[in-house]
Amino acid sequence: MKKIFLLLVLLPVYAWGSAVEQDPAALEWQKQQQQADKRLFKQIKAEVSAGYTDSLSELAALYYFGRGTKKNYKKAYRYFKKAAKHGNEYARYAQAFMLLRGQGVKARPSQALAIQEELAKDDFAPAQVELFYAYRDGTGTAPNQARAQQFLQTAARQNYPTALRLLGVQLRGTDPQTAFTYLQTAAEREDKKAQYLTALCYDEGIGTAKNPRRALEYMIRSAKQKYAPALWQTAQWYEAGYGTEPSAYQAFRWTRLAAQADVKEAQKRLAEMYAQGVGVRPNQQLAKKWAKEAQKAATPNDTDQLEEHN
Repeated sequence: MKKIFLLLVLLPVYAWGSAVEQDPAALEWQKQQQQADKRLFKQIKAEVSAGYTDSLSELAALYYFGRGTKKNYKKAYRYFKKAAKHGNEYARYAQAFMLLRGQGVKARPSQALAIQEELAKDDFAPAQVELFYAYRDGTGTAPNQARAQQFLQTAARQNYPTALRLLGVQLRGTDPQTAFTYLQTAAEREDKKAQYLTALCYDEGIGTAKNPRRALEYMIRSAKQKYAPALWQTAQWYEAGYGTEPSAYQAFRWTRLAAQADVKEAQKRLAEMYAQGVGVRPNQQLAKKWAKEAQKAATPNDTDQLEEHN
């Protein structure tokens, strides 16, 4: 049986905000990826048209993330709802997620939370984390910190990476060793934010011994998943020679990726690198373009989105 969201293997490497330039190889790869997305969308839509209900949630996700087609929350919600009626657990979760936030449908917090409560009873960890947020923040319900923590602990016992990371963050100040264990476990389950935080633990000696080499290792793992703070930190560590030999080329490479992810400090440094020829041939035109880009307001990140679920 196909994974619910095979398309999300293609996420989210491709959107770089207001990138000023890319090398020819990157542009060609992006072009090929866009073509693959379009082929996938055409295939999945044909499967749905043929009555293959297992593809409903995949089509919904394509519309939700705008892969192979324009982003369309209304269509995404409609197909998630249809998939949920056919027993797709994740589609039901996605339906509730969108209901709570008013994405493609009028916001109905109480209905959304009722769905999440039902899913949580079936030990569906993403719903348990959603309920943690809802009860912690009082979204659609009265705040209840004890109940919020109960849902978070339950999700963590299933080794759900997001829950493990959240517990790790909670405990960093009071029980750093346990916090580190939670964060590293989430990192090994490929949670990019946990990988970033695990790197910082090794860097600062929080809950574990300081280890620059291990810090860089985890930071690079997070950066390879295009987590913007990790991209920029990786660039700085290569430039400083932290955990490795200094490398102007690697510093330039990761700085450019961070700049393309709209990290303003990275854009400023990239302008300097082009101007001074650090890790790259001097290019005054690109230096001026990136300096100008660094002066623009940062593009808000749409963090309130569904996460990949396998």
